Amino acid sequence: MAAVRKHMDLNTEGLLGNRMDVLWLFHIEEMAYFMANATRENCQDECRLSPNRDAAEEDLKKIGVECTKVDFDDANVQEDLDRLIKKYDMNFHDEVHICRETMPNFDEKLNIFFEEHLHDDAELRVIKHGVGYFDVRGKNEQWIRIPVRRGDFVFLPAGIYHRFTTDRSEDVVALRLFRNNPKWTAFNRSEDGDKQPIREQYLKDVSA
Repeated sequence: MAAVRKHMDLNTEGLLGNRMDVLWLFHIEEMAYFMANATRENCQDECRLSPNRDAAEEDLKKIGVECTKVDFDDANVQEDLDRLIKKYDMNFHDEVHICRETMPNFDEKLNIFFEEHLHDDAELRVIKHGVGYFDVRGKNEQWIRIPVRRGDFVFLPAGIYHRFTTDRSEDVVALRLFRNNPKWTAFNRSEDGDKQPIREQYLKDVSA
């Protein structure tokens, strides 16, 4: 079974309306937090500090990360998705199922996802099923963990170092949004990530 559905054009015409103001009142229910050191052996656990230290919305804004909520049980969910698409000027999407039963070479893929890396393009995800964790580098190089589950939307700007893993259920379905045809190139920090022009631009943007 294929793990990824082919990307599709997104039609966003005629979608302006007053639901946008309502949509952005919803935030991810489980708060982001500064995390303890994580390895590939324990990364699917919560990895909280002791005592716990929550990350405020301002901590995420400082690094260009945005989070909100989409209610998949709302009859108007497609309108809300269309507004997100229009807000971020996206043109394509696909759907990925990250699951041991459906994704070939699952352990290898999950290791790749959890390697600290950046992209030339922004990363936009809406979780349709399951639980996972996006980890992003904070202002002082500390990791911030963003727990995500059904209905959670995450925007990661181009050039930010990040990584992803599922929880131990190992079953996540995510909608991926793209501005252009999908580009999957990841630049690992351990290799040449710091040399990428987009990294320099990102650092300028968040320091302004």
